[in-house]
Amino acid sequence: MDADDTRLTELDKFVQASERSMRELGQAMQGLRRLSGAGESATGAVSARVDADSRLVDLAISPRAMKLGSHDLSREVIEAVAAAQLDHERQAKALIAFLPDGDGLLDAFQRDLTEVQDTYTAETHERLDRMRHARSRLRD
Repeated sequence: MDADDTRLTELDKFVQASERSMRELGQAMQGLRRLSGAGESATGAVSARVDADSRLVDLAISPRAMKLGSHDLSREVIEAVAAAQLDHERQAKALIAFLPDGDGLLDAFQRDLTEVQDTYTAETHERLDRMRHARSRLRD
């Protein structure tokens, strides 16, 4: 296997890995759009559900909670909503856990792309030099 074949093989691997990453990212994004979180207060008197944007979409207050004073009921509601948002955050982190550090990923991609560009440029110059040399030999 010569150097060109090795570079093509490496480029094929890079393209396949990039395509796989894009598929995984697409699946994660779909999962994030369908995500919801659920939680309840410490006493279980109030439960809440949040949507994919972590906005409150459902709140259930038990008859027992309705007997609480306004301050205690407010605390129960806040606990339930916070628990639902934490559940949402935990699920979201699990969906995107496969992603490397965003800055690190971008830096690695740029380095790989620069290497491919440098290699292509060097090989192109080498081929042009060989063609010029062959052309000059044909003229002689």
